[in-house]
Amino acid sequence: MPLVSSFCSWLFSKIVEDFEVPSFPYHSEIPMILFFGLLGITYFFLAPLILPFLLVYYCLGYIIYRNQLLNVYAPKFETCGRFWPIVHNSMIFSLILMHIIAIGIFGLKKLPLASSLIIPLPVLTFLFNEYCRKRFLPIFQEYPTECIVKRDRANQNDPMIAEFYNKLVTAYQDPALMPVQRSRSTDRLKSPLLHDAEI
Repeated sequence: MPLVSSFCSWLFSKIVEDFEVPSFPYHSEIPMILFFGLLGITYFFLAPLILPFLLVYYCLGYIIYRNQLLNVYAPKFETCGRFWPIVHNSMIFSLILMHIIAIGIFGLKKLPLASSLIIPLPVLTFLFNEYCRKRFLPIFQEYPTECIVKRDRANQNDPMIAEFYNKLVTAYQDPALMPVQRSRSTDRLKSPLLHDAEI
């Protein structure tokens, strides 16, 4: 029995040592959420029953993703809100596509008044998008001061930062502009380009 318990404790310690807290898979989750939003917004004219299911999906998704982001995943990097412009642009695209589909459906059903009343909606959506780009996009392109101060303080305490600064001087030099070291040997000029391999 002690052998089994020692083996279990050894195995558990190995598992704990090898365990790494996963980070949130942004590359797969964000496009899936945006895709379902695109489907729901663009096709609710054809199938209005899709909206309640989409609403339930987003409500459950909010609860589940909130729990996972707070209690399960550990962020490997700080995005500083860089996904919000992507989400905004995809929602604007979905709305414009929805307007075009609505104009087409009302045109096919021979409802010219409804079709002509929807024509200003894409223009208003474009104007709203431009307002948001001018008003809010600069916020997402720059880091907040708090994050920059934390990063600077962490860099000051890092013992490897001096070596990093020394390497930084030559890190971004174009290889085409670097001096070429050529040998002064004249044998290379006299040797043939192709010669027989000895067997």
